[in-house]
Amino acid sequence: MTSEGVIRVVGTAGHVDHGKSTLIKALTGTDPDRLREEQERGMTIDLGFAHLRLPGGTEIGIVDVPGHQDFIRNMLAGVGSIDAVILVIAADEGVMPQTREHLAILSLLGIERGVVALSKRDLVDAEWLGLVTEDVRVALTGTPLAGAPLVPVSATTRAGLDALVAALERVLGEAPARRDLARPRLPVDRAFTMSGFGTVVTGTLIDGSFAVGEEVEVVPVGVRARIRGLQTHRRALAEARPGARVAINLSGVDKSQIERGMVVVRPATVSPLSLLGLRLRVLASASGPVEHDEAVKVHIGTAEAMARVSVLEGDAIAPGEERWAQLRLASPVVALAGDRLVVRRPSPPETLGGGVVADVSGERFRRRAEGVEILARRAAPTPRARLLAVLDAPRTHEEAGTRAGLEPAERDAAAAEALADGSIVALGDALLAHDAYEQVATRVERLLAMGHRRSPLRSGVPREEVRGATGLAPKRATALLARLAREGRIVERGAAVALPHHVPTLTPEQEAAWARAREALAGQPLQPPSATTLATENGIDQELLVALAERGDLVRIGEAVFLPSAVREFGEKVIAEIATAGRVSVARARDLTRSSRKHVLPLLQFLDDHGLTRRVGDDRVLVLAADEARSRLAAVTKGREIPA
Repeated sequence: MTSEGVIRVVGTAGHVDHGKSTLIKALTGTDPDRLREEQERGMTIDLGFAHLRLPGGTEIGIVDVPGHQDFIRNMLAGVGSIDAVILVIAADEGVMPQTREHLAILSLLGIERGVVALSKRDLVDAEWLGLVTEDVRVALTGTPLAGAPLVPVSATTRAGLDALVAALERVLGEAPARRDLARPRLPVDRAFTMSGFGTVVTGTLIDGSFAVGEEVEVVPVGVRARIRGLQTHRRALAEARPGARVAINLSGVDKSQIERGMVVVRPATVSPLSLLGLRLRVLASASGPVEHDEAVKVHIGTAEAMARVSVLEGDAIAPGEERWAQLRLASPVVALAGDRLVVRRPSPPETLGGGVVADVSGERFRRRAEGVEILARRAAPTPRARLLAVLDAPRTHEEAGTRAGLEPAERDAAAAEALADGSIVALGDALLAHDAYEQVATRVERLLAMGHRRSPLRSGVPREEVRGATGLAPKRATALLARLAREGRIVERGAAVALPHHVPTLTPEQEAAWARAREALAGQPLQPPSATTLATENGIDQELLVALAERGDLVRIGEAVFLPSAVREFGEKVIAEIATAGRVSVARARDLTRSSRKHVLPLLQFLDDHGLTRRVGDDRVLVLAADEARSRLAAVTKGREIPA
């Protein structure tokens, strides 16, 4: 089956009793008031749904919202994902309080396209209609709908309905295509059980496509399910595209686990958030300022949550002003950069303002000035600037694009440009802004400098210690060190890294101590004194012992210490014996080398560990040909020659 789906969704708005639902029923033949209480009271309480095929063939979904101020939360759940609005204003009453509040909400949500329907045209004469039309135009001044078509209609006589549909088609034709981030989200506006099908959720699909058979996750609860079926307006789909009004039949989840405000996503693609950063705009009509730490109600998508406002500029945001702020949510919501939200005062209920989500990092800014600077960068006007702003830490292409609110094509183009000019560096699977890379690089250089001061005899600082200090994943840390080495800022020395100028140097006293210890080791090369004896009798402490091993003066095997020449002598005798006899036992190796079992065992293990021999029962056999084994032995025991 080919993929289909409604790609446009229209919502209603307007004061209570201005005839929104009646108009939708006249246009579509569907009564959006589905609840018995709504039909008995003649007033819309919750969201209603219908669909309409336009003359050009485009099928649109319609979300009808309540107009009464007591149900504004339901209105907000319905208009967050629409492409255009039908603002309904009764010709016999004109602009009313909820008309103005709905207009403000539409502006906050960035809904800039719509048609104004002057309903109940049959109840007024031409003169009155002219006066109301003029009042409406004045009320729309300064709003996104200032230039919207204004069509007088009557649901009773059907006058003006064709003109309304034609105007709506023109407006929708100018709307941009829905963005596709390949990360589909379906904010749930309804969840119910359908006989013979099970759990069904509905909503407007955004940011990507869903297909039948896909595994999905319901967040923030984290419940996994599978898409059993997709429908739009009772028509089955194989795939639903961004912008579609969709019903999803879910298997593996019970209706009791899902409610309005949750979001259906692909597993592990979206994380719920409890902290959002934005430039919060307070409406000029608000009754007072939004104070720092004030409790508000946040509406985003179909969700609502209580929150505290952290004002990052000053202590309050006055009516008509906008400032950077963070919202500390009492319960997590799903949000991406670029999403819009509305903020309301819970008591007395009032729409205060809203804004565009700029930051979804979850980082709480303790210093206000720093927070303002970061949020300003993350709300930058160009894709490249927004991408750079979120690469203050290493992120994959996908993570960075999601945080910056960029479509894949925008993200990839911005990343390619910034990589080419050096503004971004690649670290394994991650991208990092060059400024942030320099901060990490400086941290590594300082760590190495401290390590060299602390342990001047060591060849460098262990790689794992450096990686731990950067906080990077192993592959990213390896890429970082390799890049720093290419730039000449560090040198890699086996399992350690160092600053280029660092050269381990023994003091004259340490060199003298080592000369005495070397003489003791050379006296009985295969029965050498222990590390403890070297420390107590020759002054070779652990740090000096490590430095000598790194310099190649000695070989440490477990707790034992040998000269490189002694290990080489032992290995050559073992290799020669195995080449002749086919194998060597521990006892035979002891006799051949005039050593002791205490030292022979770790020496044989050394040969095993370096791939020269292999244990078979209690004996050793060669892994390599004898000549090749001798060559490898020489390589692994290469050290400074002992002076005669």
